[in-house]
Amino acid sequence: MTMTIVNNPVITKSLGELNKNINRMGKVLACAASGMKINGASDDASGYSISEKMQVQLRALEQDIQNTKTGKNLLNVAAGGIDSIVHELRSLKELAINAANDHNTDIDRLTIQKEFDQRMEDINDIASTTNYNGRLLLNGDYERWRRVLAPDSIVGPGSSTVSTGVMEPNDPPTIISSGPYTISSAGVYVLGPGFTGEINIANNLVGVKIKQATSSTLYNVFINGPTNGNANLWIEGLNIQNSTDKSWIKFSNSNNVLSIKGSNTFSYYPNTTVMNALIHTGDELTLEGSGSLEMCIGDPRGAIIGTNANEITNSNITINSGNYILTAAYSRATPVGGGAGAMIGSGWNGQIGDITVNGGDFDILTCGGGSNLGAGNGGTTGNITMRNANFVGVTDDGACIGSGGFNSKVGNISIENCFINVQSKPVTPGYTEAATTNAGGGAGIGSGFAWNKGFCDTGDINIKNSTVYASSTKGAGIGSGQKSHAGNIYIENMQGEITSKKGEAIGKGLDGTVGDIIINEGEITYTETITLGKPLVIHTGPRANQALYCYIPNMHTKNMGLDDVSVTTRQQAVDSLAKLDEAINYALDAATDMGAYIQELDATEDTLTINSQNTQASESTIRDADMAKTTLEYAKANILSQTSQTVLAQANQTPASVLSLLS
Repeated sequence: MTMTIVNNPVITKSLGELNKNINRMGKVLACAASGMKINGASDDASGYSISEKMQVQLRALEQDIQNTKTGKNLLNVAAGGIDSIVHELRSLKELAINAANDHNTDIDRLTIQKEFDQRMEDINDIASTTNYNGRLLLNGDYERWRRVLAPDSIVGPGSSTVSTGVMEPNDPPTIISSGPYTISSAGVYVLGPGFTGEINIANNLVGVKIKQATSSTLYNVFINGPTNGNANLWIEGLNIQNSTDKSWIKFSNSNNVLSIKGSNTFSYYPNTTVMNALIHTGDELTLEGSGSLEMCIGDPRGAIIGTNANEITNSNITINSGNYILTAAYSRATPVGGGAGAMIGSGWNGQIGDITVNGGDFDILTCGGGSNLGAGNGGTTGNITMRNANFVGVTDDGACIGSGGFNSKVGNISIENCFINVQSKPVTPGYTEAATTNAGGGAGIGSGFAWNKGFCDTGDINIKNSTVYASSTKGAGIGSGQKSHAGNIYIENMQGEITSKKGEAIGKGLDGTVGDIIINEGEITYTETITLGKPLVIHTGPRANQALYCYIPNMHTKNMGLDDVSVTTRQQAVDSLAKLDEAINYALDAATDMGAYIQELDATEDTLTINSQNTQASESTIRDADMAKTTLEYAKANILSQTSQTVLAQANQTPASVLSLLS
């Protein structure tokens, strides 16, 4: 065996093993002291990463459990307030039933009214003061839809206080049997059986009413207003079918008024392309009246009410009242056809001025790319203003209210105190979402489908104090259509439901753009289907989208329909019973919602607890030390360390033996 002094491999190796055993004993001792086999990334890099993620998950789950418990406490406070209101409503009904009995005198009923008023005040106090940690719960801040009663000066949907004030002609009727015929004096004119041809109204007449002798269909009847404008035309009970590409009623110049009385039906056969507007507005037209106007045509390229195809004009349309049933299809039963022109607005590739709707009822179906109200395909329309209207519309690839398809533009859209129910969807049978690129590409309210991005455009959209149901397949419910643009959207006090299958409910259609969105003075974004209103959010999961959205209705007496309830007379007491029943149902619905939310939170808490337990068990498997095994490893490392020290001591004796060779 070689004997060396400068280098001694035996000593070096013994020292290395000693250090290893000491290090190992230190790590095992750390595991024993902490109870964890992973105390840092150096112990197990991947295990440490997984374990830390589980620790984050565990902390989040524990906080979610706490959130859920707190949320239940909050909802229990709201439910308690609602229960108190239900109790007060029961007492109010007892008082009303008592007041409805004639054993009470009017003086007795005045006494009952005092208690009645006090309990009403109690309900309002509960609604105004019920809170959790200072957060008011029953005052309407968290209701699903904003319920705001219109001021007394605003007329309800479907009616209007606006009128031109024109006088209805009431002269003895003049029978006209055949055309062409020129009306040269004001009065009432009756179309005889079989009448056909043109009717021309001379200039400067005070008023003309056109009726027909029987309800049988008349064919190819065309009415031309005065060439200098200022028309004052009434139609009543007309039933006309045309087959020539001409305007059915044509106005010229400005200051024209069309008044509708009775039921009027216009149709076109055969269903070929028609380039002229069916009712041509001239430079300005106002429509009003108590009657209905039903018009059906298969493929209008001009507007049904508006301008011709390719016609450029700044004509304005005003609708004050009336019932309008407009169809761009062969029939409602067979929704096949076209409709490149707007139903009310500009024709295909045409231009028109502003459209103002001050009232009326509308039921409009379009199979093509023109809008129900606004612009046709490639057309341009000024601003659209709607108030006090009841509007139902369906269209294919244009917006129902706004721009048509392809390269169409409208100005700003303003809607106030209206009921709107509009759908942009595939209309023609066989035109499914998969079979066509543009069907359902327009917004319900906003811009239509654009072949190239940004080609269709709508200005700002402002909706106030209205009920709106708007849906689209590829466009926004309210906003831009597919590949198109809409300006800023401002919505205040709106109720209803807004949906989109592939776009945003309020905002952008598929591949579209939109400006700012402001709802009730708060800027927000939306998912596919939205409900308007500000929910109470209880966060119940470790991820951003795991939350329970709770809606709590406004529980004030006014919102429950009790603001004008009285029991001072027997009849008032009887009348109040139905309103009290509705209010009780309103409150019970709210109580049911609270109960459902609390039940959901109970289930959520159970699920979170199970998830926390399972996550903790999984994390324990990765990170916790097996103390029996750790103790064994520590004893092993300790013994090996002591053994290494003994071996090193013996190895150090070998160099010393060299001295014996020198002595």
